[in-house]
Amino acid sequence: MTFLAPIAGLIAGAIGSGLVLLMYMLKLRRRPVLVSSTMLWKRAVRDLEGNIPWQRLSPTMLLFLHLLIVLLLAFAIARPVADTGLGNGQRVAIVIDTSASMNAIGNDRSALAMAQREASDRVRTLFDSGRSPRVSVVEAGLEPRVVLRDSSERGRVLGAIEGLEPSDQAGGLIEAIGLLEGLIPESVDEDATVSEQEPMRVWLLSDGDAIEGGSIPMRGGNGQLIPVVTEGRRSNLGIVALSAQRDRVETELCRVFVRVRRSASGPAAGVLRVFDGDELIESAPIAFEQGLDSTTHTFEMRLMRSALLRVQLAGEDALSSDDRAWVGVTSPDPIRVTVVAPQANADPLLIDYLEVIARAPVRVIADGEAIGNPDLVVFDRVDVRSLPPIPSIGFGSATPGLSVRLAQPSGIRRALSWERDDPILRDTGIGSVSYVSTLRFDESGAGVRVLARDQDGAVLIEAVEAGIRHVRASFALHDSDWAVQVGFTVLLAQLCEKLLPGAGGSGDVFRTSDVIAYRDEQGIERVVGPFRRIGVQTLPDGRTIGVSLLDEDESALRSTDQIRIGSATNGTAGSGSDLAGGRVRTDLWRWFVGAAIALLMVEWLLYLQRVRIATD
Repeated sequence: MTFLAPIAGLIAGAIGSGLVLLMYMLKLRRRPVLVSSTMLWKRAVRDLEGNIPWQRLSPTMLLFLHLLIVLLLAFAIARPVADTGLGNGQRVAIVIDTSASMNAIGNDRSALAMAQREASDRVRTLFDSGRSPRVSVVEAGLEPRVVLRDSSERGRVLGAIEGLEPSDQAGGLIEAIGLLEGLIPESVDEDATVSEQEPMRVWLLSDGDAIEGGSIPMRGGNGQLIPVVTEGRRSNLGIVALSAQRDRVETELCRVFVRVRRSASGPAAGVLRVFDGDELIESAPIAFEQGLDSTTHTFEMRLMRSALLRVQLAGEDALSSDDRAWVGVTSPDPIRVTVVAPQANADPLLIDYLEVIARAPVRVIADGEAIGNPDLVVFDRVDVRSLPPIPSIGFGSATPGLSVRLAQPSGIRRALSWERDDPILRDTGIGSVSYVSTLRFDESGAGVRVLARDQDGAVLIEAVEAGIRHVRASFALHDSDWAVQVGFTVLLAQLCEKLLPGAGGSGDVFRTSDVIAYRDEQGIERVVGPFRRIGVQTLPDGRTIGVSLLDEDESALRSTDQIRIGSATNGTAGSGSDLAGGRVRTDLWRWFVGAAIALLMVEWLLYLQRVRIATD
């Protein structure tokens, strides 16, 4: 046992003991006197006034009892603690969850504020214990980062903790623990101190949301979850899915799909509202069926222009960042498509598919005619001198510097590998397409990305020039069986969405975890994101978007207080005695105060008994 404030305890003990002894020395000693008449009371009073106050102390049980009470209170003032035995130089890591669920409010405080307060108290106690720890502070957000590494300065550690800011992103607790492993050496030198050989102690302050299996593996360290769930934060409704789609026939008609999730103790009903800017345009009640934690609703509205719609839940709940979400709806105007083909004789299936996707007739011209001002140009078996200044698609179309025409067409080929997860090729069935190539691509060009290959090389590529995207196939449609397969219509729809975002009538939804690519003024591709907070954002290229949370785990506000980190198993947050979990000490002053109060009660009972006896 050690004392955090021994000087204060000594001073309190000295003053308290001195006062007790002084009172006993000043206590008047009286002896019983029998008088025969009240006339003699005057003499007894004169004897009392002449009594000498300063008396020699006589040891009694009551004196020792009072001194013991004073000493117990002095011990409490000295702040006694039970030390867990962490050595000097012990490495301690404080991992604080800054995900969206930590912004949930309860009793006018967020879980993150409680976590920062708890961490600061532990740091103060850790340094007050007389140890010289090396403390690291890690922010466990979507992109975990080490805020402070191996610091032995109390002020820097407290500043790092208090400087953490909330976010509206999903959490990354497992990734944060993995980041800590990088701070632990693979092996320990023989000359290393004992504290350096001990595993790193980890304090993870979180609501424990989204941890599966109840454990987080960690090499060279162990620790404990310190749950920081605020009372009253359980009731929550959150928007977890949002999309918008214009009707392909009535393009002015827009359908907005919304899915809402509630927490375990969330309300059974709510109200959804749709805003265009600050104008309320739609509203609808929602209700959850018994036993279900999610419900959906679809709004149907007529929008004659592009808009950034905000869908919002009415009222207030524990978490505000999932009460709003944005979707960007494109203009209902059809896509202007021009097809360039030899003698204006394009593949008829290609024309049919494009007209369905573009929601308008397609203009077909011969090679050499003016393209005009389309949104998209498609080259069918036509060579071009250079890539056009608008998005384009080419089938068997050679371009200098990008592709050359083969002297002899290849034999029948099939793609051997392709980017299966690429938005252009998803669900297109390109692996089953048979074709005869007439082009060879130059894969070394700047901005060229290969989407599919066969034994001869690239067969489908994407080229980016001055920020404009172009897709080229090494074969013409009439040299393949792709046009008669369902996957080709999927390809054209996804190509239009990729080259002309929103061309298919679907809305743009962005999450805080998204990374958005854009082109700067020099045509260099850059990225922005992830986004720390929700809301309307203006991108460097001038686009205005809405960033939403849309995360089921964060909106559910699930929590746990039992997580195993490394080789250590949790105690509870208040146990204080778990070495791996890391209470550096357990405060004992409450026990001393309790003992003093108990002795006072005993002294009071004895006094009452003596009074009762004297009365009888």
